Amino acid sequence: MGENLDSNPNAATPTFYLKSYGCQMNFYEAGVVKEILEAKGYIETKDENKADVVLLLTCAVRNHAEARALGRLSSLKRKGNNNGPIIGVLGCMAQNRKQTLATRFGADLVVGPDGYRDLPDLISKFRGKQIPQVCFELNQECYEGIYPKPPGVDKVTGLVSIMRGCNNFCSYCIVPYVRGRERSKNYREILKEVEILSNGGVKDITLVGQNVLAYNNQGLDFCDLIKLVEQFSKVKRIRFITAHPKDFNQGVINTLAGLKRFGPGIHLPLQSGSNRILALMNRHYTREEYLEKIQLARNRIPEVSFTTDIMVGFPTETEEDYLRTLDMVSRIRFDFAYMFQYSPRPMTQANSIEPKVDSNLAHDRLVRLIESQNQITKENSQKLIGKELEVMVEQIKDKQSIARTMNNKIVIIDKPEPLGKILMTKVIAIRGWTPIVEILNSESVKELSKEE
Repeated sequence: MGENLDSNPNAATPTFYLKSYGCQMNFYEAGVVKEILEAKGYIETKDENKADVVLLLTCAVRNHAEARALGRLSSLKRKGNNNGPIIGVLGCMAQNRKQTLATRFGADLVVGPDGYRDLPDLISKFRGKQIPQVCFELNQECYEGIYPKPPGVDKVTGLVSIMRGCNNFCSYCIVPYVRGRERSKNYREILKEVEILSNGGVKDITLVGQNVLAYNNQGLDFCDLIKLVEQFSKVKRIRFITAHPKDFNQGVINTLAGLKRFGPGIHLPLQSGSNRILALMNRHYTREEYLEKIQLARNRIPEVSFTTDIMVGFPTETEEDYLRTLDMVSRIRFDFAYMFQYSPRPMTQANSIEPKVDSNLAHDRLVRLIESQNQITKENSQKLIGKELEVMVEQIKDKQSIARTMNNKIVIIDKPEPLGKILMTKVIAIRGWTPIVEILNSESVKELSKEE
């Protein structure tokens, strides 16, 4: 598959289509891929039917994510013919499945997370030889010197990668095997990237990494870095994701409490409320330590909001273990949770832990957990009625403004407002569990505008 562009009337301006799956890191790295290809003369198209190269940037954290990407790949192959586009699989699934994506599923390119710089050459080699090209060497890549363009005039939020890989080896997690060990980007590169985005109109920056609290570059840790970002950038809001609870300590909390532009919405994956299961997961904290850290942060950081990840059905999980998780959810009252059923992953230690939990039982536990958390999310939203919130408009949809609070809650304004505008609002209703707000008097808006 894959047409030789020498016979293509559009050979001077080859096009590519890129579809991303999975986490924020993948969506950030989509920008890296675009920058690499555009530097070689490729033009992005939003219509896959007009693309010379179709790329799937994949996730391997859960089996479901791989299944979706494989289904998409199969669909593309069925639609294709000898004059069809070159089809490439990038990212974590490429690193996990390697050559089998070419030999069994027909991918023309298979490129792991550290191989994106080689994409233009791999595409050229495939065109010349019509032989699948693979690249999955892990080489400590941080993509320094590549600065993804601001996401466009209709975007005011941006992502900046500060580190890649992970050293934690949670027993259920494939990330260290497909993304390699922790390595941190040079802090000067990070500050430059933040400046580029800010100059392009981005006002809300999220620092991303598998575990941002493990950042360490030239003697600077995460606390040093986030203070530098606040000191030397013009962005209005600074966020980060994801933080490992074992590294979320008093020093980090004190640093965040002292920042003026930190958006106090913290994603802190719990995974389980059972100490026995946490130990089997190799998480390096207890439920008591997690609760203590939540309370420390709530005492020090005004309006702090917590979201989390929770897994049910981990091998050997009993009903008692599961009830301890429900108890933690009830105690902490997260604003939102990403909730999943355990998914076996190759290479991980959890594969050897027995007995496994029956899939139907695990599903039942997940349903009960979702119901419990959804009720909490709705109750938390109801408590906001009548409260004044500072929000920033991020999107216009169906003649409504979608805006975000400092602590990462989404709200709706029932009329369009300028993108990036920071407004003082009041919650007047809850729709589903989303707050509906009205703009307060114009004097409040003027005062916030002066701060911009």
